[in-house]
Amino acid sequence: MNSLNTIFKQIDDQIVELTGLLPLKSEDQSRLNKKFRLEFNYNSNHLEGNTLTYGETELLLIFDKTKGDHEKREYDEMSGHDVALKMIEEEAKDAERPLTEQFIRLLNEQILIRPFWKNAMTPDGQQTRKKILPGQYKTSPNSVVLQNGEIFEYSSPADTPLKMQELVQWYNENSITEHPLLLASLLHYRFVRIHPFDDGNGRVSRLLMNYVLLKNHLPMVVIKSDEKKAYLNALNKADTGDTEAFVEYIGEQLLWSLDLTIKAARGEDIEEPDDLDKKIAVLSRKVKADNKDIKKNSPEILIQLFQDSLYPLIDKIRFNIEKFLEFYESVSWQFGSNNSNDNTDFRLLKQHIHQLLMLKKTTIQNIKIQYSFKGFKADVTSGFVYYGYFELWFEEYRYYIKWAPQFEKSYPYDYRFNEKEIDYIIHQLIKPLYEDTERKVEQVRK
Repeated sequence: MNSLNTIFKQIDDQIVELTGLLPLKSEDQSRLNKKFRLEFNYNSNHLEGNTLTYGETELLLIFDKTKGDHEKREYDEMSGHDVALKMIEEEAKDAERPLTEQFIRLLNEQILIRPFWKNAMTPDGQQTRKKILPGQYKTSPNSVVLQNGEIFEYSSPADTPLKMQELVQWYNENSITEHPLLLASLLHYRFVRIHPFDDGNGRVSRLLMNYVLLKNHLPMVVIKSDEKKAYLNALNKADTGDTEAFVEYIGEQLLWSLDLTIKAARGEDIEEPDDLDKKIAVLSRKVKADNKDIKKNSPEILIQLFQDSLYPLIDKIRFNIEKFLEFYESVSWQFGSNNSNDNTDFRLLKQHIHQLLMLKKTTIQNIKIQYSFKGFKADVTSGFVYYGYFELWFEEYRYYIKWAPQFEKSYPYDYRFNEKEIDYIIHQLIKPLYEDTERKVEQVRK
């Protein structure tokens, strides 16, 4: 590791070089912003145990889609962290606005999303549970037990409000005179040493560090999750009084960020060797996903399938069939499942199916909706005129739709219909009804 004076000089030299390359072309700025956005969100959350992969993070933040078997909270916190990043970017644009405790509380509230319960330990070492309230300072100790069994003490709940007031005052008084690297590093470390919140302190500390850098027109620092051991080691050294070790460590990361920004400004490739590894991993997961269909292994899968795809289709079937009621006295619906029939009001069908799925769980094999028109209005002696059906059945890896003897198709459980596909099915389903009605009209008119 370079000495602190050497790092300061290297940073200042790179700032001079970068200044001569500004402003970046819009396309270069765009790819640089995307790189920092993904790297920071992924790594800062991964350091705290979030299990989303880099590819899943990109899918969520760039395309607003989810994939993978993760707790909903992990997706929410990743999205919330991305919003918090935008918050520090906006806050940093105002050179005159001081840092406030209120803003720090808002950052914590944003990344934690909502109150939740978390396992904790009492001062005497007993296991307990603690309710985490986003944006509120801790009301009970949150000291940690180190690997050697020693208890590391953060600021007490009683001291926290005053410590935070002093921290914010220190930053605002030194924000102009101190070197941005020193200011950002020490704000990070002193905040962590207080540990003012019951959760999210690490993420907020890294957001505040980057708020300082962005306010001084410097690129963000990204602490890579695979650097966690070195990062914690630098923090531990600061705990023993060697704060320079932590400033040096953050300085090394800032040099990486400046080098990346200079490459982007020159129009050069900013991908790193591990970026290719990430892309290969994403590609590998796509191939595996293509070769491995989702199994119908829980009622939740079927319920989600109906909510996302099948209910909109069924609703449109009803809407289009009821258009023909001007020609007929009535339409009769019959709902059946697993070879048992049940007459039900079509408007209650969704509730009926939902209850059935929850009751029978994954043993459900098929669902059949039948309908028949009676009493042609121009010729009430005609009796039964038209009969049709729409059938679904479910196998281990795929589900099937049949809406006429000649129309049958299967789909994997993660497939969702688009509007065009729904319209096609409706057209094929309604076409025979229209043709039969047209024939009947012509017969009556003769």
